[in-house]
Amino acid sequence: MKTLMAVTAVVVGLTLTAGTATANMCPTLVKQGRDAAAKMDATSDKVKKAVSMLDKAEALHKDGKHADSVKQANEALELLGVKK
Repeated sequence: MKTLMAVTAVVVGLTLTAGTATANMCPTLVKQGRDAAAKMDATSDKVKKAVSMLDKAEALHKDGKHADSVKQANEALELLGVKK
């Protein structure tokens, strides 16, 4: 029983830590994308789409959907050709 409780505590701890790490990544990735887009042609369809994706990533972050936010931001960075 003690082993089960210890394993459960570790799993819960790792889950909470992963959520926090993901939450902290969102603003960094969005900023990275916005900085890259600012150096590109703002009238380009590719840049417009990427900025829209970054807007969505930021909204997802604010809604607490950090995994979705990171995914959206990474897709925008890929579209912009930003190496991570």
